[in-house]
Amino acid sequence: MKHAKQKFNLVLSFVIAFLLAPALAFAQDNKVVEPGSFETLKTPIILVAALVVAIGLLFLIEKLVPRKVRPIFSVVFLAASVFFGYKTYTSIMAPVEFKQKKVKRYKEVINNLKDIRDAQNAHKTVTGKYAPTFDSLVTFIEKAKFAIIERRDSSYTEFDKVYKIDKLKEVVIIDTLGFEPVKDSLFKKSDRYKTMKYVPFAKDDKQMFTMKVDSVEVNNYIAPVFKVSVAKEVILHDLDKDLLKQEKKIVSVDEIDGPDIFVGSLDKVSDSGNWPTSYEIGDNKKK
Repeated sequence: MKHAKQKFNLVLSFVIAFLLAPALAFAQDNKVVEPGSFETLKTPIILVAALVVAIGLLFLIEKLVPRKVRPIFSVVFLAASVFFGYKTYTSIMAPVEFKQKKVKRYKEVINNLKDIRDAQNAHKTVTGKYAPTFDSLVTFIEKAKFAIIERRDSSYTEFDKVYKIDKLKEVVIIDTLGFEPVKDSLFKKSDRYKTMKYVPFAKDDKQMFTMKVDSVEVNNYIAPVFKVSVAKEVILHDLDKDLLKQEKKIVSVDEIDGPDIFVGSLDKVSDSGNWPTSYEIGDNKKK
Protein backbone atom coordinates (compact mmCIF):
# COMPACT_ATOMS: atom_id res chain seq x y z
CA MET A 1 0.00 0.00 0.00
CA LYS A 2 2.80 2.36 0.90
CA HIS A 3 4.57 1.59 -2.38
CA ALA A 4 1.40 2.28 -4.37
CA LYS A 5 0.97 5.55 -2.52
CA GLN A 6 4.53 6.63 -3.32
CA LYS A 7 4.05 5.65 -6.95
CA PHE A 8 0.87 7.71 -7.13
CA ASN A 9 2.62 10.70 -5.56
CA LEU A 10 5.51 10.45 -8.02
CA VAL A 11 3.22 10.27 -11.04
CA LEU A 12 1.14 13.14 -9.72
CA SER A 13 4.26 15.26 -9.19
CA PHE A 14 5.37 14.75 -12.78
CA VAL A 15 1.89 15.54 -14.07
CA ILE A 16 1.72 18.75 -12.06
CA ALA A 17 5.22 19.79 -13.13
CA PHE A 18 4.34 19.09 -16.77
CA LEU A 19 1.25 21.21 -16.29
CA LEU A 20 2.91 24.19 -14.65
CA ALA A 21 5.94 24.59 -16.90
CA PRO A 22 3.96 25.17 -20.11
CA ALA A 23 1.39 27.17 -18.17
CA LEU A 24 4.02 29.66 -17.04
CA ALA A 25 5.54 29.81 -20.51
CA PHE A 26 2.08 30.33 -21.96
CA ALA A 27 1.48 33.16 -19.51
CA GLN A 28 4.64 34.94 -20.57
CA ASP A 29 4.03 34.45 -24.29
CA ASN A 30 0.59 35.97 -23.91
CA LYS A 31 1.88 38.85 -21.76
CA VAL A 32 0.18 37.69 -18.60
CA VAL A 33 3.73 37.84 -17.33
CA GLU A 34 5.67 40.83 -18.66
CA PRO A 35 7.90 39.56 -21.49
CA GLY A 36 11.61 40.16 -21.10
CA SER A 37 11.40 40.79 -17.36
CA PHE A 38 13.23 37.57 -16.60
CA GLU A 39 14.27 36.44 -20.06
CA THR A 40 17.74 35.34 -19.02
CA LEU A 41 16.56 33.22 -16.09
CA LYS A 42 13.27 32.12 -17.63
CA THR A 43 13.99 28.39 -17.80
CA PRO A 44 15.42 28.03 -14.26
CA ILE A 45 12.59 30.10 -12.80
CA ILE A 46 9.95 28.04 -14.59
CA LEU A 47 11.47 24.78 -13.38
CA VAL A 48 11.87 25.95 -9.79
CA ALA A 49 8.38 27.46 -9.71
CA ALA A 50 6.89 24.30 -11.19
CA LEU A 51 8.67 22.16 -8.61
CA VAL A 52 7.65 24.35 -5.66
CA VAL A 53 4.03 24.55 -6.71
CA ALA A 54 3.94 20.83 -7.51
CA ILE A 55 5.22 19.98 -4.03
CA GLY A 56 2.70 22.38 -2.49
CA LEU A 57 -0.21 20.92 -4.41
CA LEU A 58 0.97 17.41 -3.63
CA PHE A 59 1.05 18.25 0.08
CA LEU A 60 -2.45 19.72 -0.04
CA ILE A 61 -3.81 16.74 -1.94
CA GLU A 62 -2.23 14.37 0.58
CA LYS A 63 -3.78 16.25 3.49
CA LEU A 64 -7.14 17.33 2.16
CA VAL A 65 -8.21 15.03 -0.68
CA PRO A 66 -9.67 11.59 0.08
CA ARG A 67 -7.78 8.69 -1.47
CA LYS A 68 -10.72 7.64 -3.61
CA VAL A 69 -10.93 11.09 -5.23
CA ARG A 70 -7.23 11.39 -6.06
CA PRO A 71 -7.48 9.61 -9.45
CA ILE A 72 -9.95 12.30 -10.52
CA PHE A 73 -7.33 14.94 -9.78
CA SER A 74 -4.83 12.99 -11.84
CA VAL A 75 -7.18 12.99 -14.82
CA VAL A 76 -7.94 16.70 -14.42
CA PHE A 77 -4.26 17.62 -14.16
CA LEU A 78 -3.40 15.44 -17.14
CA ALA A 79 -6.10 17.07 -19.27
CA ALA A 80 -4.96 20.50 -18.17
CA SER A 81 -1.34 19.67 -18.97
CA VAL A 82 -2.33 18.55 -22.47
CA PHE A 83 -4.28 21.79 -22.96
CA PHE A 84 -1.43 24.02 -21.83
CA GLY A 85 1.04 21.91 -23.76
CA TYR A 86 -0.99 22.55 -26.90
CA LYS A 87 -1.16 26.26 -26.11
CA THR A 88 2.58 26.36 -25.61
CA TYR A 89 3.14 24.60 -28.92
CA THR A 90 0.88 27.01 -30.79
CA SER A 91 2.51 30.02 -29.11
CA ILE A 92 5.90 28.74 -30.30
CA MET A 93 4.70 27.90 -33.80
CA ALA A 94 2.73 31.12 -34.34
CA PRO A 95 5.86 33.28 -34.95
CA VAL A 96 7.30 30.57 -37.21
CA GLU A 97 4.16 30.41 -39.34
CA PHE A 98 3.91 34.21 -39.31
CA LYS A 99 7.43 34.54 -40.71
CA GLN A 100 6.85 31.91 -43.40
CA LYS A 101 3.74 33.71 -44.64
CA LYS A 102 5.39 37.10 -44.28
CA VAL A 103 8.41 36.16 -46.40
CA LYS A 104 6.23 34.62 -49.10
CA ARG A 105 4.05 37.72 -49.31
CA TYR A 106 6.93 40.19 -49.15
CA LYS A 107 8.66 38.47 -52.07
CA GLU A 108 5.64 38.94 -54.31
CA VAL A 109 5.28 42.56 -53.23
CA ILE A 110 8.97 43.19 -53.89
CA ASN A 111 8.69 41.65 -57.36
CA ASN A 112 5.99 44.20 -58.19
CA LEU A 113 8.08 47.04 -56.76
CA LYS A 114 11.05 45.96 -58.88
CA ASP A 115 8.87 45.93 -62.00
CA ILE A 116 7.64 49.45 -61.19
CA ARG A 117 11.21 50.60 -60.59
CA ASP A 118 12.40 49.17 -63.92
CA ALA A 119 9.52 50.84 -65.72
CA GLN A 120 10.15 54.18 -64.01
CA ASN A 121 13.86 54.06 -64.85
CA ALA A 122 12.97 53.35 -68.48
CA HIS A 123 10.56 56.29 -68.42
CA LYS A 124 13.31 58.55 -67.10
CA THR A 125 15.79 57.30 -69.71
CA VAL A 126 13.42 58.12 -72.56
CA THR A 127 11.67 61.25 -71.26
CA GLY A 128 14.06 62.62 -68.64
CA LYS A 129 11.52 62.36 -65.81
CA TYR A 130 9.46 59.81 -63.88
CA ALA A 131 5.82 58.99 -64.61
CA PRO A 132 3.48 60.61 -62.06
CA THR A 133 0.75 57.94 -62.28
CA PHE A 134 0.45 54.24 -62.95
CA ASP A 135 -1.83 54.86 -65.93
CA SER A 136 0.76 57.08 -67.60
CA LEU A 137 3.45 54.52 -66.80
CA VAL A 138 1.46 51.69 -68.42
CA THR A 139 0.78 53.85 -71.48
CA PHE A 140 4.48 54.57 -71.74
CA ILE A 141 5.36 50.86 -71.55
CA GLU A 142 2.91 50.02 -74.33
CA LYS A 143 3.84 52.83 -76.71
CA ALA A 144 7.39 54.04 -76.04
CA LYS A 145 10.59 52.74 -77.63
CA PHE A 146 14.22 52.61 -76.59
CA ALA A 147 16.78 53.95 -79.03
CA ILE A 148 19.37 51.30 -79.86
CA ILE A 149 22.64 53.18 -80.09
CA GLU A 150 26.25 52.42 -80.82
CA ARG A 151 29.09 54.43 -79.33
CA ARG A 152 32.47 54.48 -81.05
CA ASP A 153 35.63 56.46 -80.64
CA SER A 154 36.96 58.50 -83.52
CA SER A 155 39.55 61.16 -84.20
CA TYR A 156 40.46 63.79 -86.74
CA THR A 157 43.05 66.49 -87.26
CA GLU A 158 42.36 70.18 -86.97
CA PHE A 159 44.64 73.09 -87.81
CA ASP A 160 45.56 75.14 -84.75
CA LYS A 161 45.74 78.79 -85.77
CA VAL A 162 47.75 79.73 -82.70
CA TYR A 163 50.54 77.18 -83.03
CA LYS A 164 50.20 76.90 -86.81
CA ILE A 165 50.14 73.09 -86.68
CA ASP A 166 47.64 70.26 -87.10
CA LYS A 167 46.34 68.82 -83.81
CA LEU A 168 44.63 65.49 -83.21
CA LYS A 169 41.08 65.71 -81.87
CA GLU A 170 39.38 62.71 -80.23
CA VAL A 171 35.59 62.42 -80.19
CA VAL A 172 32.87 59.88 -79.36
CA ILE A 173 30.38 59.26 -82.13
CA ILE A 174 26.92 57.96 -81.21
CA ASP A 175 24.98 56.22 -83.97
CA THR A 176 21.29 55.32 -83.68
CA LEU A 177 20.88 51.82 -85.08
CA GLY A 178 17.17 51.44 -84.48
CA PHE A 179 14.44 51.32 -81.87
CA GLU A 180 13.09 48.62 -79.54
CA PRO A 181 9.70 48.73 -77.77
CA VAL A 182 10.03 49.29 -74.02
CA LYS A 183 7.53 46.50 -73.38
CA ASP A 184 9.64 43.94 -75.23
CA SER A 185 12.82 45.09 -73.52
CA LEU A 186 11.45 44.96 -69.96
CA PHE A 187 8.66 42.38 -69.97
CA LYS A 188 9.15 40.27 -73.10
CA LYS A 189 5.84 38.46 -73.69
CA SER A 190 4.47 39.04 -70.18
CA ASP A 191 1.65 41.48 -69.48
CA ARG A 192 2.25 41.65 -65.72
CA TYR A 193 2.99 45.37 -66.07
CA LYS A 194 -0.78 45.87 -66.25
CA THR A 195 -1.24 44.58 -62.69
CA MET A 196 2.06 45.61 -61.07
CA LYS A 197 0.32 48.58 -59.41
CA TYR A 198 -1.83 46.29 -57.26
CA VAL A 199 -0.62 45.11 -53.84
CA PRO A 200 -0.53 41.30 -53.58
CA PHE A 201 -2.45 39.79 -50.61
CA ALA A 202 -4.21 43.07 -49.78
CA LYS A 203 -7.72 42.77 -48.36
CA ASP A 204 -8.98 44.76 -51.34
CA ASP A 205 -7.66 43.20 -54.55
CA LYS A 206 -7.72 46.69 -56.13
CA GLN A 207 -5.48 48.17 -53.43
CA MET A 208 -2.66 50.04 -55.18
CA PHE A 209 0.83 51.01 -54.13
CA THR A 210 1.37 54.65 -53.18
CA MET A 211 3.53 56.32 -55.84
CA LYS A 212 4.92 59.85 -55.66
CA VAL A 213 7.33 61.81 -57.84
CA ASP A 214 9.25 64.96 -57.04
CA SER A 215 12.63 66.59 -57.63
CA VAL A 216 15.68 67.38 -55.51
CA GLU A 217 18.64 69.66 -56.03
CA VAL A 218 22.01 67.95 -56.32
CA ASN A 219 25.09 70.09 -57.00
CA ASN A 220 22.97 72.85 -58.55
CA TYR A 221 21.18 70.28 -60.71
CA ILE A 222 17.46 69.54 -60.33
CA ALA A 223 17.11 65.76 -60.40
CA PRO A 224 13.81 63.86 -60.62
CA VAL A 225 13.04 61.35 -57.86
CA PHE A 226 10.27 58.86 -57.14
CA LYS A 227 9.06 56.62 -54.33
CA VAL A 228 6.64 53.68 -54.35
CA SER A 229 5.51 52.25 -51.01
CA VAL A 230 2.98 50.12 -49.16
CA ALA A 231 2.32 49.62 -45.45
CA LYS A 232 3.13 46.20 -44.03
CA GLU A 233 -0.28 46.03 -42.38
CA VAL A 234 -1.89 46.10 -45.83
CA ILE A 235 0.03 42.95 -46.80
CA LEU A 236 -0.29 41.14 -43.44
CA HIS A 237 -3.77 42.34 -42.49
CA ASP A 238 -5.13 38.86 -41.74
CA LEU A 239 -2.23 37.62 -39.59
CA ASP A 240 -1.66 37.75 -35.82
CA LYS A 241 -2.14 41.35 -34.65
CA ASP A 242 0.50 41.23 -31.88
CA LEU A 243 3.12 39.81 -34.24
CA LEU A 244 2.16 42.44 -36.82
CA LYS A 245 2.79 45.20 -34.27
CA GLN A 246 6.24 43.75 -33.63
CA GLU A 247 6.89 43.46 -37.37
CA LYS A 248 6.14 47.15 -37.92
CA LYS A 249 8.77 48.11 -35.31
CA ILE A 250 11.46 45.66 -36.40
CA VAL A 251 15.03 46.87 -36.98
CA SER A 252 17.43 44.27 -38.36
CA VAL A 253 19.91 43.86 -41.19
CA ASP A 254 18.13 40.65 -42.19
CA GLU A 255 14.62 42.12 -42.15
CA ILE A 256 12.67 44.99 -43.70
CA ASP A 257 12.85 47.82 -41.19
CA GLY A 258 9.92 49.99 -40.25
CA PRO A 259 6.20 49.91 -41.04
CA ASP A 260 6.51 50.15 -44.85
CA ILE A 261 8.10 48.42 -47.83
CA PHE A 262 9.30 50.89 -50.44
CA VAL A 263 11.56 51.55 -53.39
CA GLY A 264 13.07 54.91 -54.29
CA SER A 265 13.24 58.09 -52.23
CA LEU A 266 11.84 61.61 -52.30
CA ASP A 267 14.78 62.98 -50.28
CA LYS A 268 17.68 61.85 -52.45
CA VAL A 269 18.45 60.36 -55.85
CA SER A 270 17.96 56.64 -55.28
CA ASP A 271 16.08 53.74 -56.80
CA SER A 272 17.00 51.25 -54.06
CA GLY A 273 14.49 49.28 -52.03
CA ASN A 274 14.51 48.93 -48.24
CA TRP A 275 14.56 45.13 -48.31
CA PRO A 276 17.66 42.99 -47.57
CA THR A 277 19.42 40.94 -50.22
CA SER A 278 17.87 37.73 -48.85
CA TYR A 279 14.67 38.71 -50.65
CA GLU A 280 16.58 38.80 -53.94
CA ILE A 281 17.79 35.18 -53.64
CA GLY A 282 15.81 32.63 -55.59
CA ASP A 283 13.92 35.25 -57.58
CA ASN A 284 12.68 33.25 -60.53
CA LYS A 285 10.42 35.93 -61.90
CA LYS A 286 9.77 35.27 -65.55
CA LYS A 287 10.71 38.00 -67.92
